[in-house]
Amino acid sequence: DSAACFGLALTAAGRSLRGTTALDWALLALTSLAIYGFGMGLNDLADRERDRRLAPDRPLPSGAIAVGKANVLVMLLGGLGVALGGGPVGWRPAAIAAVLFAALYDLSLKRSLAGGAMAMGLTRFSNASLAVWPLVLSGRAPWWALLAPAAVGLYSAAITVWSTTEDMDPHAGAARRLASRLMAILAFVSAGVLPWLASGRLTLGIFIAGGVVSSLAFARTPRSGPAKRQVLEMLLGLYFLSMAIATGADGGSLAASLGALGIALALIYLSQRMIRALAPRPAMHSP
Repeated sequence: DSAACFGLALTAAGRSLRGTTALDWALLALTSLAIYGFGMGLNDLADRERDRRLAPDRPLPSGAIAVGKANVLVMLLGGLGVALGGGPVGWRPAAIAAVLFAALYDLSLKRSLAGGAMAMGLTRFSNASLAVWPLVLSGRAPWWALLAPAAVGLYSAAITVWSTTEDMDPHAGAARRLASRLMAILAFVSAGVLPWLASGRLTLGIFIAGGVVSSLAFARTPRSGPAKRQVLEMLLGLYFLSMAIATGADGGSLAASLGALGIALALIYLSQRMIRALAPRPAMHSP
C-alpha cells in the first residue's frame, strides 16, 4: 500500500522511480510490515480471552505462543515501525499515527461500528501515506496525492464494516453490507482515476478498477457464503486496489502497470495458498 501510493505521488510530483534507491523502498516496506504486524499481534492479544471460547486452537489461547513473548514481539514491532519511520522517504509522524490508531482500534474501538471503521481506516491511511506526506508538505506533489492512501483507508474501513456482520442475522446485516459495498466502490473509483490524473494518460488501473467496481455493484464480489469468507475475499481485494494505484507510478508507464499486475496476482496466489495451509484440519479419529 505504502509503495503503491509513493509511486503515484512521485508521478504527481513529476519524478520517476529511478530517483529512489532499492534501500529506500526496502525501508519503506519494512516500516509498513512492522506496523501491520504490530496491529495484528495486538489484536490477537486483546482478543485472547474471547478466543479461548470461540477459537481455542489459535496460538495464544492454545498456549503455542506464550503471552509474555507475544507482548514483547508486538512492542518490538511497534517500536521498529516508529524508529524506521518509512526510511529516508518517509515521515515519522505518519508511522506514529498508524501505531496509535491501531492500538486505539485493538484496545478500545473494535466493537464499535463507526469508531472501529474510522480507527481502522485511519490506521491504514497513515501507513499508506508514509512516503506521500513529505512530497505534499514540501510542495513537490499536489494535495490530492493523499487521496490514494485515503482510498486505501476507505476500503479498509469498508472491510471493517462488513466484518461486524459476522455474528449478525443475514437480514439484519444487509444495510451494513450495502454501506460497505458503496465505500469499497468509491475507493476503487478513486484508485482508477488518480493514476490518470497524475500521469495525464489512461492507465491499466482504470480498467482494473472498473472491473472490480462492476463486480462489487452486482454482488459478484464478495461472493455469498459465510461472512468470514467474504471478509477474506475483500481483504484480497486490497491487492487489486494497490495494483490500480501503482499503475500511476513512473508516469503511468505500461511497464509499471504490468509489473504491478504481476506482483498483485502473485501475492494473491501466495495468500490463498497460505490461507489454505493455515486452515485448521479436521481431527483424525482412529477406527
